[in-house]
Amino acid sequence: MMKPPKSMCRQSITLTLTDVAKTDDWGKPLKLDPIKIEHCVVQPQTIYSGSNNDRTIVANAVVFLYPGISSPLPTITKNNVGSKLTFEGMEYTVQKIIDNRDPFGNAVYSYELEVL
Repeated sequence: MMKPPKSMCRQSITLTLTDVAKTDDWGKPLKLDPIKIEHCVVQPQTIYSGSNNDRTIVANAVVFLYPGISSPLPTITKNNVGSKLTFEGMEYTVQKIIDNRDPFGNAVYSYELEVL
């Protein structure tokens, strides 16, 4: 599958990964050093869950990271939900991680991070 060209991935983010599987001395999830990631795609949008009068905002943006394009690209797992992401001076919290796989192989095609 084709990925977008690097020239179309114009946004940069700072990602501070939190690993909920590892904790510090006080039982809080371990935070790693912030990583500035270049060449990603950020799509600000409001994503809702529910219907009619029972709707809840679940995300304010979706961030796409592509292996071979976004650099550096850390390995992101389900344990990184709750990590902090900064884009255009605003701090967001990663709510959902979608690991898209290449259908012709099993390599990571992209990561989708829904942030709030």
